[in-house]
Amino acid sequence: MIAFLQKQFLPVGLVCVAVMGLSVPEPGIFMASLPTQYVAVSVIFFLSGLLLRTDEILAAVSAWPATLWGCASILLLTPVIGALIAVRLPLEPAFQIGLALFCCMPTTLSSGIALTGQARGNVALALLLTVLTNVGGIFTVPFALALLLNPVLQTVGPVELSAADLLVKLCLSILLPLAVGKYLRRFFEAWITARRSHLSLASNVALISVPWMKFSQSSERLAQVAPLELLLLVAGGLAIHLLYLVLNMSAVKLLPVGLAEGKAVVLLASQKTLPVAMTVLAFLPVPDETKGLIAIPCITFHFGQIFLDAFLATRWGNRADG
Repeated sequence: MIAFLQKQFLPVGLVCVAVMGLSVPEPGIFMASLPTQYVAVSVIFFLSGLLLRTDEILAAVSAWPATLWGCASILLLTPVIGALIAVRLPLEPAFQIGLALFCCMPTTLSSGIALTGQARGNVALALLLTVLTNVGGIFTVPFALALLLNPVLQTVGPVELSAADLLVKLCLSILLPLAVGKYLRRFFEAWITARRSHLSLASNVALISVPWMKFSQSSERLAQVAPLELLLLVAGGLAIHLLYLVLNMSAVKLLPVGLAEGKAVVLLASQKTLPVAMTVLAFLPVPDETKGLIAIPCITFHFGQIFLDAFLATRWGNRADG
Protein backbone atom coordinates (compact mmCIF):
# COMPACT_ATOMS: atom_id res chain seq x y z
CA MET A 1 0.00 0.00 0.00
CA ILE A 2 2.80 2.43 0.92
CA ALA A 3 4.62 1.68 -2.34
CA PHE A 4 1.41 2.32 -4.30
CA LEU A 5 0.78 5.64 -2.53
CA GLN A 6 4.36 6.76 -3.18
CA LYS A 7 4.05 5.94 -6.89
CA GLN A 8 0.58 7.48 -7.25
CA PHE A 9 1.04 10.32 -4.78
CA LEU A 10 0.06 13.12 -7.17
CA PRO A 11 -3.31 11.75 -8.39
CA VAL A 12 -4.23 10.43 -4.92
CA GLY A 13 -3.15 13.73 -3.37
CA LEU A 14 -5.21 15.79 -5.82
CA VAL A 15 -8.33 13.75 -5.02
CA CYS A 16 -7.70 14.08 -1.28
CA VAL A 17 -7.21 17.87 -1.35
CA ALA A 18 -10.37 18.24 -3.45
CA VAL A 19 -12.37 16.34 -0.81
CA MET A 20 -10.68 18.20 2.04
CA GLY A 21 -11.14 21.61 0.43
CA LEU A 22 -14.85 20.95 -0.11
CA SER A 23 -15.59 19.42 3.29
CA VAL A 24 -13.31 21.50 5.56
CA PRO A 25 -12.51 24.71 3.65
CA GLU A 26 -11.38 26.90 6.57
CA PRO A 27 -7.68 25.83 6.71
CA GLY A 28 -7.31 26.23 2.94
CA ILE A 29 -8.96 29.66 3.02
CA PHE A 30 -6.58 30.75 5.80
CA MET A 31 -3.51 29.51 3.91
CA ALA A 32 -4.73 31.28 0.77
CA SER A 33 -4.82 34.56 2.70
CA LEU A 34 -1.04 34.23 3.10
CA PRO A 35 1.46 34.27 0.19
CA THR A 36 1.52 30.44 0.41
CA GLN A 37 0.62 29.75 -3.21
CA TYR A 38 3.46 31.90 -4.54
CA VAL A 39 5.95 30.18 -2.23
CA ALA A 40 4.60 26.78 -3.37
CA VAL A 41 5.00 27.72 -7.04
CA SER A 42 8.61 28.82 -6.51
CA VAL A 43 9.36 25.58 -4.63
CA ILE A 44 7.88 23.50 -7.48
CA PHE A 45 10.10 25.03 -10.13
CA PHE A 46 13.19 25.28 -7.93
CA LEU A 47 12.91 21.52 -7.33
CA SER A 48 12.21 20.98 -11.04
CA GLY A 49 15.49 22.74 -11.79
CA LEU A 50 17.32 20.56 -9.28
CA LEU A 51 15.87 17.40 -10.83
CA LEU A 52 16.26 18.46 -14.48
CA ARG A 53 18.80 16.24 -16.26
CA THR A 54 19.93 17.74 -19.55
CA ASP A 55 22.95 15.54 -20.29
CA GLU A 56 21.28 13.72 -23.20
CA ILE A 57 19.79 16.76 -24.93
CA LEU A 58 22.60 17.10 -27.49
CA ALA A 59 21.91 13.53 -28.64
CA ALA A 60 18.45 14.63 -29.81
CA VAL A 61 19.46 17.75 -31.73
CA SER A 62 19.90 15.76 -34.96
CA ALA A 63 16.16 14.96 -34.98
CA TRP A 64 15.38 18.57 -35.90
CA PRO A 65 12.21 17.93 -37.98
CA ALA A 66 10.64 16.18 -35.00
CA THR A 67 11.83 18.96 -32.66
CA LEU A 68 10.42 21.72 -34.88
CA TRP A 69 7.02 20.03 -35.20
CA GLY A 70 6.92 19.24 -31.47
CA CYS A 71 7.61 22.85 -30.49
CA ALA A 72 5.14 24.25 -33.04
CA SER A 73 2.44 21.80 -31.95
CA ILE A 74 2.95 22.37 -28.22
CA LEU A 75 3.28 26.16 -28.26
CA LEU A 76 1.11 27.18 -31.23
CA LEU A 77 -1.23 24.59 -32.75
CA THR A 78 -2.63 22.75 -29.73
CA PRO A 79 -3.27 25.95 -27.72
CA VAL A 80 -5.28 27.51 -30.55
CA ILE A 81 -7.20 24.33 -31.45
CA GLY A 82 -7.91 23.33 -27.85
CA ALA A 83 -8.92 26.80 -26.66
CA LEU A 84 -11.24 27.41 -29.61
CA ILE A 85 -12.99 24.10 -28.89
CA ALA A 86 -13.09 24.66 -25.11
CA VAL A 87 -14.87 28.02 -25.27
CA ARG A 88 -17.58 26.51 -27.49
CA LEU A 89 -18.43 23.55 -25.28
CA PRO A 90 -21.80 23.74 -23.46
CA LEU A 91 -20.15 24.41 -20.09
CA GLU A 92 -20.30 27.27 -17.63
CA PRO A 93 -17.73 30.04 -18.38
CA ALA A 94 -15.35 29.12 -15.53
CA PHE A 95 -15.03 25.57 -16.88
CA GLN A 96 -14.51 26.89 -20.41
CA ILE A 97 -11.73 29.13 -19.09
CA GLY A 98 -10.12 26.23 -17.22
CA LEU A 99 -10.10 23.95 -20.26
CA ALA A 100 -8.82 26.73 -22.54
CA LEU A 101 -6.13 27.70 -20.02
CA PHE A 102 -4.89 24.12 -19.74
CA CYS A 103 -4.80 23.77 -23.53
CA CYS A 104 -2.46 26.78 -23.73
CA MET A 105 0.16 25.23 -21.44
CA PRO A 106 3.50 23.71 -22.55
CA THR A 107 4.15 19.98 -22.25
CA THR A 108 4.43 18.02 -19.00
CA LEU A 109 7.59 18.36 -16.91
CA SER A 110 8.16 14.70 -16.12
CA SER A 111 5.34 12.31 -17.02
CA GLY A 112 5.87 12.72 -20.78
CA ILE A 113 9.51 11.70 -20.46
CA ALA A 114 8.60 8.71 -18.28
CA LEU A 115 5.88 7.58 -20.70
CA THR A 116 8.24 7.96 -23.66
CA GLY A 117 10.66 5.60 -21.94
CA GLN A 118 7.83 3.17 -21.26
CA ALA A 119 6.84 3.32 -24.94
CA ARG A 120 10.45 2.63 -26.02
CA GLY A 121 10.60 6.07 -27.60
CA ASN A 122 13.47 8.56 -27.88
CA VAL A 123 13.84 9.81 -24.29
CA ALA A 124 16.53 12.35 -25.25
CA LEU A 125 14.13 13.98 -27.72
CA ALA A 126 11.37 13.97 -25.09
CA LEU A 127 13.75 15.72 -22.70
CA LEU A 128 14.69 18.29 -25.35
CA LEU A 129 11.04 19.07 -26.11
CA THR A 130 10.29 19.38 -22.39
CA VAL A 131 13.06 21.91 -21.80
CA LEU A 132 12.50 23.94 -24.99
CA THR A 133 8.73 24.25 -24.62
CA ASN A 134 8.62 24.91 -20.89
CA VAL A 135 11.19 27.69 -21.20
CA GLY A 136 9.66 28.96 -24.45
CA GLY A 137 6.17 28.67 -23.01
CA ILE A 138 6.97 31.31 -20.39
CA PHE A 139 7.17 33.78 -23.28
CA THR A 140 4.36 32.42 -25.50
CA VAL A 141 1.70 31.43 -22.93
CA PRO A 142 0.91 34.99 -21.70
CA PHE A 143 0.20 36.20 -25.24
CA ALA A 144 -1.76 33.07 -26.18
CA LEU A 145 -3.91 33.44 -23.07
CA ALA A 146 -4.45 37.18 -23.61
CA LEU A 147 -5.54 36.51 -27.19
CA LEU A 148 -7.70 33.44 -26.55
CA LEU A 149 -9.03 34.00 -23.03
CA ASN A 150 -9.83 37.71 -22.75
CA PRO A 151 -13.18 37.39 -24.60
CA VAL A 152 -14.49 34.61 -22.33
CA LEU A 153 -12.97 36.21 -19.18
CA GLN A 154 -15.51 39.01 -19.53
CA THR A 155 -18.24 36.49 -18.68
CA VAL A 156 -16.92 36.07 -15.10
CA GLY A 157 -16.30 39.74 -14.41
CA PRO A 158 -14.94 43.01 -15.81
CA VAL A 159 -11.35 41.75 -15.98
CA GLU A 160 -8.65 41.76 -18.61
CA LEU A 161 -5.52 39.62 -18.73
CA SER A 162 -2.33 41.60 -19.41
CA ALA A 163 0.19 39.54 -21.38
CA ALA A 164 3.14 41.72 -20.33
CA ASP A 165 2.21 41.58 -16.64
CA LEU A 166 1.76 37.80 -16.75
CA LEU A 167 5.07 37.40 -18.60
CA VAL A 168 6.95 39.23 -15.83
CA LYS A 169 5.22 37.17 -13.13
CA LEU A 170 5.98 33.87 -14.91
CA CYS A 171 9.63 34.83 -15.34
CA LEU A 172 9.93 35.56 -11.61
CA SER A 173 7.92 32.57 -10.40
CA ILE A 174 9.02 29.92 -12.92
CA LEU A 175 12.11 30.87 -14.89
CA LEU A 176 14.12 32.33 -12.01
CA PRO A 177 13.66 29.43 -9.50
CA LEU A 178 14.09 26.90 -12.34
CA ALA A 179 17.40 28.53 -13.36
CA VAL A 180 18.60 28.69 -9.74
CA GLY A 181 17.74 25.04 -9.18
CA LYS A 182 19.44 23.99 -12.41
CA TYR A 183 22.56 26.00 -11.50
CA LEU A 184 22.77 24.45 -8.02
CA ARG A 185 22.36 20.95 -9.48
CA ARG A 186 25.89 21.06 -10.86
CA PHE A 187 27.29 21.31 -7.31
CA PHE A 188 25.02 18.76 -5.61
CA GLU A 189 24.25 16.26 -8.37
CA ALA A 190 25.21 13.16 -6.37
CA TRP A 191 23.17 14.30 -3.35
CA ILE A 192 20.18 15.13 -5.57
CA THR A 193 20.36 11.80 -7.40
CA ALA A 194 20.41 9.90 -4.11
CA ARG A 195 17.33 11.77 -2.89
CA ARG A 196 15.45 12.12 -6.17
CA SER A 197 12.31 10.36 -4.91
CA HIS A 198 12.14 12.56 -1.79
CA LEU A 199 12.57 15.75 -3.83
CA SER A 200 9.86 14.61 -6.28
CA LEU A 201 7.56 13.97 -3.33
CA ALA A 202 8.23 17.46 -1.95
CA SER A 203 7.49 18.94 -5.38
CA ASN A 204 4.18 17.07 -5.55
CA VAL A 205 3.24 18.27 -2.05
CA ALA A 206 3.86 21.86 -3.15
CA LEU A 207 1.85 21.26 -6.32
CA ILE A 208 -1.27 19.83 -4.62
CA SER A 209 -1.27 22.67 -2.09
CA VAL A 210 -2.30 25.16 -4.80
CA PRO A 211 -5.54 23.42 -5.91
CA TRP A 212 -6.27 22.67 -2.22
CA MET A 213 -6.41 26.42 -1.53
CA LYS A 214 -8.44 27.05 -4.70
CA PHE A 215 -10.96 24.32 -3.85
CA SER A 216 -11.29 25.67 -0.31
CA GLN A 217 -11.96 29.21 -1.53
CA SER A 218 -14.60 27.94 -3.97
CA SER A 219 -16.16 25.24 -1.79
CA GLU A 220 -19.65 26.77 -1.71
CA ARG A 221 -19.77 27.28 -5.47
CA LEU A 222 -18.23 23.87 -6.23
CA ALA A 223 -20.91 22.11 -4.18
CA GLN A 224 -23.51 23.52 -6.59
CA VAL A 225 -21.94 22.02 -9.74
CA ALA A 226 -24.21 19.40 -11.32
CA PRO A 227 -22.74 15.88 -11.77
CA LEU A 228 -23.81 15.92 -15.42
CA GLU A 229 -21.74 19.05 -16.06
CA LEU A 230 -18.70 17.42 -14.46
CA LEU A 231 -19.20 14.38 -16.69
CA LEU A 232 -19.40 16.62 -19.76
CA LEU A 233 -16.27 18.42 -18.61
CA VAL A 234 -14.31 15.16 -18.34
CA ALA A 235 -15.59 14.03 -21.74
CA GLY A 236 -14.61 17.36 -23.29
CA GLY A 237 -11.06 17.13 -21.96
CA LEU A 238 -10.68 13.55 -23.18
CA ALA A 239 -12.01 14.50 -26.63
CA ILE A 240 -9.55 17.39 -26.96
CA HIS A 241 -6.65 15.17 -25.91
CA LEU A 242 -7.67 12.46 -28.38
CA LEU A 243 -7.74 15.14 -31.09
CA TYR A 244 -4.20 16.15 -30.11
CA LEU A 245 -3.04 12.54 -30.37
CA VAL A 246 -4.61 12.12 -33.82
CA LEU A 247 -3.12 15.43 -35.01
CA ASN A 248 0.39 14.56 -33.86
CA MET A 249 0.22 10.94 -35.06
CA SER A 250 -0.80 12.18 -38.50
CA ALA A 251 2.04 14.71 -38.55
CA VAL A 252 4.80 12.25 -37.60
CA LYS A 253 3.71 9.93 -40.41
CA LEU A 254 4.52 12.74 -42.85
CA LEU A 255 7.79 13.75 -41.20
CA PRO A 256 11.16 12.10 -41.94
CA VAL A 257 11.54 10.76 -38.37
CA GLY A 258 12.12 7.30 -36.94
CA LEU A 259 9.63 5.31 -34.91
CA ALA A 260 11.26 6.14 -31.56
CA GLU A 261 11.32 9.86 -32.36
CA GLY A 262 7.70 9.72 -33.53
CA LYS A 263 6.57 8.19 -30.23
CA ALA A 264 8.30 10.97 -28.29
CA VAL A 265 6.69 13.68 -30.40
CA VAL A 266 3.18 12.20 -30.18
CA LEU A 267 3.32 11.85 -26.40
CA LEU A 268 5.04 15.16 -25.61
CA ALA A 269 3.14 17.28 -28.13
CA SER A 270 -0.23 15.98 -26.91
CA GLN A 271 0.26 16.61 -23.18
CA LYS A 272 -0.08 19.76 -21.07
CA THR A 273 1.52 20.56 -17.73
CA LEU A 274 -0.42 21.00 -14.49
CA PRO A 275 2.23 22.93 -12.46
CA VAL A 276 2.43 25.77 -14.99
CA ALA A 277 -1.38 25.82 -15.23
CA MET A 278 -1.65 26.20 -11.46
CA THR A 279 0.96 28.96 -11.56
CA VAL A 280 -0.93 30.89 -14.23
CA LEU A 281 -4.18 30.36 -12.33
CA ALA A 282 -2.66 31.99 -9.25
CA PHE A 283 -2.05 35.14 -11.31
CA LEU A 284 -5.34 35.13 -13.23
CA PRO A 285 -7.31 38.36 -12.58
CA VAL A 286 -10.57 36.68 -11.53
CA PRO A 287 -12.31 36.39 -8.13
CA ASP A 288 -10.81 33.82 -5.76
CA GLU A 289 -14.02 31.78 -5.61
CA THR A 290 -13.92 31.42 -9.41
CA LYS A 291 -10.35 30.06 -9.38
CA GLY A 292 -11.49 26.82 -7.75
CA LEU A 293 -13.91 26.24 -10.61
CA ILE A 294 -11.19 27.00 -13.15
CA ALA A 295 -8.86 24.51 -11.44
CA ILE A 296 -11.29 21.59 -11.91
CA PRO A 297 -10.91 21.32 -15.74
CA CYS A 298 -7.11 21.53 -15.41
CA ILE A 299 -7.08 18.60 -12.97
CA THR A 300 -9.61 16.45 -14.85
CA PHE A 301 -7.76 17.07 -18.13
CA HIS A 302 -4.49 16.14 -16.42
CA PHE A 303 -5.94 12.86 -15.15
CA GLY A 304 -7.46 12.06 -18.53
CA GLN A 305 -4.30 12.62 -20.53
CA ILE A 306 -2.18 10.55 -18.15
CA PHE A 307 -4.69 7.68 -18.27
CA LEU A 308 -4.93 7.64 -22.08
CA ASP A 309 -1.21 8.10 -22.67
CA ALA A 310 -0.24 5.45 -20.12
CA PHE A 311 -2.44 3.00 -22.04
CA LEU A 312 -0.89 4.08 -25.35
CA ALA A 313 2.69 3.97 -24.05
CA THR A 314 2.18 0.50 -22.54
CA ARG A 315 0.81 -0.77 -25.83
CA TRP A 316 3.73 0.68 -27.79
CA GLY A 317 6.22 -0.71 -25.28
CA ASN A 318 4.71 -4.18 -25.41
CA ARG A 319 4.90 -4.17 -29.21
CA ALA A 320 8.56 -3.15 -29.08
CA ASP A 321 9.35 -5.88 -26.54
CA GLY A 322 7.51 -8.44 -28.63
